[in-house]
Amino acid sequence: MQVRDNAERYGVVTRWLHWGTAALIALMLVLGWGAEVLPENVEESLMSVHVSVGIAVLALALLRVFWRIVNPRRPARPGGVEGKAARWVQRLLVAVLLALPLSGWLIVSAAGFGPGFFGLFTLPPLVGESEWLHEVGEEIHEILPWVLVTVLILHVAGALKHHFVDADGTLQRMLAARSQESA
Repeated sequence: MQVRDNAERYGVVTRWLHWGTAALIALMLVLGWGAEVLPENVEESLMSVHVSVGIAVLALALLRVFWRIVNPRRPARPGGVEGKAARWVQRLLVAVLLALPLSGWLIVSAAGFGPGFFGLFTLPPLVGESEWLHEVGEEIHEILPWVLVTVLILHVAGALKHHFVDADGTLQRMLAARSQESA
């Protein structure tokens, strides 16, 4: 099992961080948007899970940044405009994955609480109680999911282009087919 990335493929840590983050983002978006249309008692329960998943997304995003620093060798990327676009999409994706949970933490903090993680522990508030910061956090937290979805669409479109148009194995390097694992 290949742990680190190399020029030919992504290692297991990068793949785990990628797909783990993807699953948590999907869950977080469903919980966040789904809670808005449900009765208030159900919304509170879902939002508690949403906050916990947000903490997990923040932790994985920080781990991704750390892993990128200690594991800089990556599979080759295209050059030119396409390569620059791919790098900017990646950077924006990581920035939103950090900013979105931090804005949620700000909302909870400005309401006078620390965000809880599945009842196991509670993070300290980022700020003191503040109606103004709560509103600012909510505005940011309402905009960023749409930015995230837009960037994810670009990311997935790029992956599909590499797979179906370029047929260059980029998607396969992230999917880690069993035949490649045993090779």
